[in-house]
Order: sequence, then C-alpha cells, then structure tokens
Amino acid sequence: MTTTIPKTYKAVSCPGAGKGWETVTVPVRDPKPTELFLKVLASGICNSDHFVLDGAWPGITYPRITGHEVVARVVALGAAVDRAGRYKIGDVIGIGWNGGYCGVCRFCRKGDFEACVEQPVTGFSHDGGHGEYMYAPQNAIVALPEDATKNSSYAELAPLLCAGFTVYDAVRTTPHKPGDICLVQGIGGLGHLAIQYAAKIGLKVYAVSSGPAKEALAKSLGAYEYIDSKQTDVVEYIQSLGGAKAIICTAPSAKHISAIIPAASRYGVVTLVSAAVDGNVEVFNPFMNMRRATLRGWACGAAHDAEDCMRFSTMANIKAMVREFKLEEFNEAYEDMAAGKPQFRNVIVFPE
Repeated sequence: MTTTIPKTYKAVSCPGAGKGWETVTVPVRDPKPTELFLKVLASGICNSDHFVLDGAWPGITYPRITGHEVVARVVALGAAVDRAGRYKIGDVIGIGWNGGYCGVCRFCRKGDFEACVEQPVTGFSHDGGHGEYMYAPQNAIVALPEDATKNSSYAELAPLLCAGFTVYDAVRTTPHKPGDICLVQGIGGLGHLAIQYAAKIGLKVYAVSSGPAKEALAKSLGAYEYIDSKQTDVVEYIQSLGGAKAIICTAPSAKHISAIIPAASRYGVVTLVSAAVDGNVEVFNPFMNMRRATLRGWACGAAHDAEDCMRFSTMANIKAMVREFKLEEFNEAYEDMAAGKPQFRNVIVFPE
C-alpha cells in the first residue's frame, strides 16, 4: 500500500471526439478544497465511455479521462474536506457515475441529488479513473462496507458502482412483493448483475436471451427459469403466468426492448437501463394505457444510494464477473468491450 504523492501519473485520455485513446502523463496538483486525491486500484470500462470517444455527450470538453466504476485509496484531502472521521488517508472508497451535486439548486435543496441541474458525471464533467490517480469531489465519494473486500477483489467491486448500482436501484424502486415475476432481458454486463439482485431481493426471475448458451449461467446466478427467445414466444409465455411485475431491459437493442414490453403485467414497470444503439424503442400505447403499465428510464443515483447498493451487495455476496487488464492494455480492453466479447465486465487494475 502506498499513500505517497507522486509528481506525475499516467492515464488514458481521449484528446477529442473521434480521436481515439492515448496514454498521457498528468502533473499532480493539490486537491481543491472539497476534493480528495485518490490512488486508483481498479477502474471498470463501461459501454457509456463511448459517448466521450464519439463526442456524443452534451457539453463535454477535451482532453478527458473517462472511468466511473472506480475503487481507490485516499491519498490526500482538500482543505475543506470533512475531517471528522468520515475520510482518512489510506481509506479504500468507491466512485461511481454520479460526480457529485451543486447543493443549491431546487432539487438539491429537497435532497434529490441525482436530479441536480448540473448533473456532474465522473469521467464526463471531470476526469475519471482510467489512470493511476484521480481527483474526486467529496460528495461523490461512496463509502464501502468494512468487509467489502473480504470475499471480493477490487476488480469485482468496481463494476458494482455503476452497472451494479444501476440495476440494483432499478429493481429496488419497482413496486413489488416477494415472489412477483421479474423479467430480465439480456444476460451481459448489466443482466448478469440484475439477475443476482432481483433473486436476492426475493423476486421470481425469468432470464431471457437468444439461444441455449447462457441457460446454465442464468440459473447459477439465481434465475428461476431461463427463456430462449429463439424457441419461445416470451410475451405469450410470461402473460400466461400473469405477466411480469418488473421488466429490466439490459441489452441495448431497441428491437428486442420493443418486443418484450407487452410482457408487463397490470401495473407492471418496464425499466430501461441501457441505451439502445439501433434506433428508437416503439411502444403500443393502448397496451400501456389499458394495463396502467409504466415505461421508464433509469440511471445511477447519488453516492448515498450507491452506499446502500454496496452494503446489500456485500451482505448478499453479489459479484461481478470480470476480466482484468493493465493500463497499457486499455485499447485491447476497450475494443473487447465494444465488440461485446467480455463475460462480463472488463476492469483496469493497478498495483497498490
């Protein structure tokens, strides 16, 4: 373990939209008054990193270091950071998608921090964790349970701070009771976590994918039943069981999302947690009206909600399936992710 402060550090940065990734040397500065300076231990690669690479995120400035699934060690504290014991040099903490909040807008004043009008995003609004070190606002810090690393590596914990938190929160905020049907569409980086959370929360999970290849995996993760969409009419089958109270759409396909929406029960909630890359989702409006069903989008909340996710994940032994890479292997890791090859999360790991 090291808490010494270097003069420079290496990171992977995007110099501009469409210009790829490059390894850069970043000079170390003193943290701003409300910032922490962190030694990165693990940083997950998320599909949304491509928004920076492609210039598809409004208002982004370059160069930009991405990375918003981060486990890190505290190296230095800004002058105004709370020193009453919450953060100490050497602590291992998390950083997720939510990059803090302004604290003064009408949403923040109501405690609705994830709706902050500024909506800072780690790795978009300010530099993220794809480097040896990073800076983070104190109101973006996710405290980890003391026993979080007892059964999980830093690499296994990192994806829970975005991918895991997103699906956990989507399942948690869907009105349900134990034994209700939860349909998880897609068994990839998000889906393999959604199955675990929904099952551990007490829902009857039906996992959907095409072909038989992922059946054994889905059941090992807690799925009550696996549905091969090539062999079974998913909507007809789920409706024969009374419909799904919760549908978690994790695969970024507008075609497949549109096709599965009618599987919702009366008062069912369909949640989109991934961004479709093949067009717009289509909805048959009378169906939604007559069943009083809800279609909603969902993204990560603020740090205090992420802490709930990490506590539950530790208690329930939720694990991300990961493949580890070194920083110098970043391009390989990113291209592997973009091609949909990993099973299921690629993570950059750093020596302590």
